[in-house]
Amino acid sequence: MNNGNKGICATGVSLRVWIVLATLCVVNVAAHLLVMPGLPAQIPTHWGANGAVNEWGPSWMASALGVLPLVFLGVFYVVPRVDPKGEAYRTSGKFYQGFVIAFTLFMCAMSWLGELTVWGTVPATGTVNLLVSGAVGLLFIGIGNYLPRVKQNYTLGIKTPWALADPENWRRTQRFGGACFMVLGLGLIVMGVAGSALSSEIVAAVIAALAFGSAGAAYVYSYLLWRKSQ
Repeated sequence: MNNGNKGICATGVSLRVWIVLATLCVVNVAAHLLVMPGLPAQIPTHWGANGAVNEWGPSWMASALGVLPLVFLGVFYVVPRVDPKGEAYRTSGKFYQGFVIAFTLFMCAMSWLGELTVWGTVPATGTVNLLVSGAVGLLFIGIGNYLPRVKQNYTLGIKTPWALADPENWRRTQRFGGACFMVLGLGLIVMGVAGSALSSEIVAAVIAALAFGSAGAAYVYSYLLWRKSQ
């Protein structure tokens, strides 16, 4: 195998996938620029936890948001090459490739929320929280399902000091953390469905409790595994 192929494999993502995603991101930016002249001066830029628009901004912000998927894709391309344990991206199966594809598609779709709201395709209240929470929830469920397959690295996964120091602790922490992520994902989907009937404060509090609770539980579990091994 030549050095070029090694470089491609080291990212955990095939060259063809990188090319397709980069092309998609460039087309996404071009499409935002194409429709920008027809947008009103102010467009929705932020939605509350209950799905209602609570901030507006200049129309050019839609194009700025359209650039974000391309920026993240560049970061994802670089990360495996600078991670000291970059080999893990190649040996963790298709996890990283699936994550990069799903996240890029998600970001491209989310970048159009402002325009779609202006055009009336997405209602200004009650729908965005369902779409976003549902999509993010599915993303977390997918990550949680594959997290136990992720090998030790310094970027992806649940990176506690004890997991990074011990391969067995890492394996068990990712397995437990994966279950926590799946619970978080289900909770986000439920909040997406029920969010329009609750206040923004309640929805935000529940989501924060789910997020911090999942992360905290995995962190404590990793520590207890280390204590047990001493």
